[in-house]
Amino acid sequence: MTKAQLKKVDARITAAYKVVGNCVEINMMDILRVFKVGREAIEAGADDEVLKARLGEFVNSIRKN
Repeated sequence: MTKAQLKKVDARITAAYKVVGNCVEINMMDILRVFKVGREAIEAGADDEVLKARLGEFVNSIRKN
């Protein structure tokens, strides 16, 4: 994956996380795991709605509050 492609992927993950992770407290070290889950979903062909669903499931599994 080129730098430009990685930037676009990270932007999609960030946008999805802002929706599903709003006001959810997680360990700051887990943000790397959030991006890993997001990248795996995108590589598997997930659209934005599926990406949000996958990130939402993961964030709920690691939430602190």
